[in-house]
Amino acid sequence: MKKIILIFIILFIAFLGYKFYSKEELLKDSELVLYGNIDMQTSNLAFRFLGRIDSLRKNEGDKVNKGEELASLDKEYLLNQLDELNSQIKLNEIKLAKLQKGYRSEEIEKAKANLAMASAKLDDAKSSYERQKQLIKAKATSQELYTKSKSNFNLATAEFNASKANYEMLKNGYEKADIDAQAQLVDSLKINAKKVEIDLENYTIKSPINGVILTKYKELGEVTNPGELVYEVAKTSDFWVRAYIDEPLLGRIKLGDKMEIYTDLRQKPYLGHISFIATVAEFTPKNVQTKELRSDLVYRFKVTFDESDALLKQGMPVHLKLK
Repeated sequence: MKKIILIFIILFIAFLGYKFYSKEELLKDSELVLYGNIDMQTSNLAFRFLGRIDSLRKNEGDKVNKGEELASLDKEYLLNQLDELNSQIKLNEIKLAKLQKGYRSEEIEKAKANLAMASAKLDDAKSSYERQKQLIKAKATSQELYTKSKSNFNLATAEFNASKANYEMLKNGYEKADIDAQAQLVDSLKINAKKVEIDLENYTIKSPINGVILTKYKELGEVTNPGELVYEVAKTSDFWVRAYIDEPLLGRIKLGDKMEIYTDLRQKPYLGHISFIATVAEFTPKNVQTKELRSDLVYRFKVTFDESDALLKQGMPVHLKLK
């Protein structure tokens, strides 16, 4: 009985070995057919600011060029702010130029003439006052005349000092501190204007790539928050296939292998090459297609197209064969 059981075990092990060997040989000899979906580089586009959408120039499926304007927010407030800043810049630049240049020669000459007149008036008032001082001592004049001459002298002295200070100020020009302060004001206004110009640029969405609009998330007149998606753009010149391979078949592919890529839209296959193979297995995604029962774990790999045309679309199913 024990011999019969031992013989049965040996036969069972031999059968398993044969099945495993046959499966391995079958895998080696059979044509490798794999399945995947076309993928492409996409860019999600959004505004950096809160605002009302003022224009949406493209719809889903439209082609776009790199740098082309796609959408913009209402810019009225920022444009008014920029106009006001530019007006202030011009006015303050005129003021700064005047400070840097100094006073006009006509103003200086007029101040000089006023100083000469004030000096002559002071000389007359001083002479009259000195005479009245002598006369009051000799009691040869009235107190009223003496007081009046003294008052005229004090007034003439004050006028002379004011005229002299004004002439010196005009002749020497403006204070350096005043010029520096005005220059800083102009620079500050220019910085604020530049910030508004940058904000205006960010009120517009431009395409970062040549491609096609995959998704339009917003409509004209809607209010959008910072970071909310407005468009999804796909780069139509950069296609690849996202595919998965069972672990038993992994040894049959390597980086650089040439692949034929088949679609339902044309008989002739596209040519590509394996540009990436994952080093870590993952659970089989639900959308992966295989002819046979899928294993629990698969390896993701990427096939880059060596040629492409307008027939290729995002998400299109394909099957792959080693060339």
